[in-house]
Amino acid sequence: MTWENVPEGGLNLNVLMFGFDSLSRNTFIRKLPKTYGYLTKNLNVQVLEGYNIIGDGTPQALIPILTGKIELELPETRKRMGAKANYVDVYPMIWKKFKDSGYITGFMEDVAHIGTFTYRLKGFKEQPTDHYMRSYYLAAAPYFKNSKKFCMGGIPRHKVMMNYITNIFDTYRDNPKFVFGFHGELSHDSYNDIGAADDDLNDWIKQLQDHGHLNNTLLILMSDHGHRFADIRNTLAGKQEERLPFFSFVFPSWFKQVHPKAYANIVYNIKRLSTPFDIHKTLESILKMETPMQGDTSQRDISLFNEIPSYRTCADAFIEPHWCACLSWQEMSTTDPIIIAAANSFINFLNSYTEEHRNICHVLHLGQIIWSAKLIPTKGLLTFKKSGDLDGFMGDFSAKTAFSHETYQIKVKTQPGEGLFEASIEYDVTKNIFNIKISDVSRINKYGSQARCVENDFFHLRKYCNCKN
Repeated sequence: MTWENVPEGGLNLNVLMFGFDSLSRNTFIRKLPKTYGYLTKNLNVQVLEGYNIIGDGTPQALIPILTGKIELELPETRKRMGAKANYVDVYPMIWKKFKDSGYITGFMEDVAHIGTFTYRLKGFKEQPTDHYMRSYYLAAAPYFKNSKKFCMGGIPRHKVMMNYITNIFDTYRDNPKFVFGFHGELSHDSYNDIGAADDDLNDWIKQLQDHGHLNNTLLILMSDHGHRFADIRNTLAGKQEERLPFFSFVFPSWFKQVHPKAYANIVYNIKRLSTPFDIHKTLESILKMETPMQGDTSQRDISLFNEIPSYRTCADAFIEPHWCACLSWQEMSTTDPIIIAAANSFINFLNSYTEEHRNICHVLHLGQIIWSAKLIPTKGLLTFKKSGDLDGFMGDFSAKTAFSHETYQIKVKTQPGEGLFEASIEYDVTKNIFNIKISDVSRINKYGSQARCVENDFFHLRKYCNCKN
């Protein structure tokens, strides 16, 4: 597999995506200052400032990047669906397109017991890429307890993945490569531990540069979402950061001269609203580049090589109001009667969600309304036609928001268990009822052992069930 085998019309670039779980753009800058400094001063990194998540959790972030679709639009792969569940092999992963175009492919992810495609989903039946680290992590995990925290013997575990990727690039120096590495252990459960990787990440990127690997590689450093459970998530800034993960591009130095319009659009799009769908479209463009142009807001996916219009809205981009970082919210008193009614309706909603499992899940009660706000409508804001389902899927957009509907957001504490929840709730003024979708509910503190009774058989309840045992 050499570059001669790659079809004409592409950019002839390797792709190296490397991500950390749960890093907002600001967290990356704060906690990885040496790496960020090298990227900005030496590699002319382009960091997306308007990159917005479209759903809750890692699968809802990575599946659209890798397939261009949300989980609802793909064949059934949830474990709990039993015989109806397909293996994730049925997904049209972007690495398949790169493989068909003559690329060596690789996918590596640590923390194998909670993998993106293996925890709630059925996983892969066949090895999905040419190089795949799951077997290593499954075999190595029992030995981790014999080493210092986050180490495998004398090597930091994040460096194990970095070294593996380096070996791929050294071994296939003259071959086209698509490699995606995603590391979760350091950053998923802690806001601060990721700082321990700053020197190593910086040195690794410098090594890739010094060895010439970045001369023909698009380096994408990214995250899936910001922190969902850390203490900072309980602040307004943390709420915003959850929705704005780090996502960046480093192009070879020659790219700007050879593709000036495409590069200019990348720069324009730094401050434009972008999503995982756009990343997928951009990856497709690497294989078949078209003349850069103005993006079409009637399409939910726009290649970043095209200019995203400044007037693009969250509705255009298929982002529900609950996840949209662009919307304006007016804070309200937590003692306002409409807020109290909304909070009680939300508690009833949570209890109805776990009702079928009342033998193992407590009835939840409202402990405290911590914060509340009302959405200030803006021109172009749309509402939704379809509700989400048990797995936190997204709705679709269909009609202009009617003035007979108001949207509120609340943060509440439930008892027993002191669960912290944030929810967006639509109030139908004419009917005097509240409408709630599970996709508009965020659990913002860890549930841990509280959900032990459902974590194996009822994945979809783990954020909402406080176990009786």
